[in-house]
Amino acid sequence: MKVSKLCDLRINSRLCNICDFVNNIVELILKSHGPLREDVIFEIKVILNELLQNAIKHGNKEDSSKQVKVRIGVDNSFVYFIVEDEGEGFDVKFCSHKHKEIMNICDMEENGRGMLIVENLCDKVRYNTKGNKIVVLKNLE
Repeated sequence: MKVSKLCDLRINSRLCNICDFVNNIVELILKSHGPLREDVIFEIKVILNELLQNAIKHGNKEDSSKQVKVRIGVDNSFVYFIVEDEGEGFDVKFCSHKHKEIMNICDMEENGRGMLIVENLCDKVRYNTKGNKIVVLKNLE
């Protein structure tokens, strides 16, 4: 995959920053890639919102002195996001969701639901061993 646009950004760990940050990222993607279907734009917004909420709430514990790093790459048919917080991480086995085919999302506790949504909206999802960094790949077509 040849990445035509690469951007590294940081967001302070305040939940009120997420909406504008996500909209700015979507604008960057549209400038780099060109027009996208509305459903794809919506899915990108959901993915980014969930990733940033998790990084700020669970990773950085809403500590405004900490930041979340976001790397964005775009090619003709894919976008990828790498989101890394300054937190201590979590057990990545928790998000393996091997049983997600039989899992009823309505029965889940709040923890884990966002990552299940991200996993279902993305084509690939990978975590680092520490559990404070995630890489997701989303098809734009």
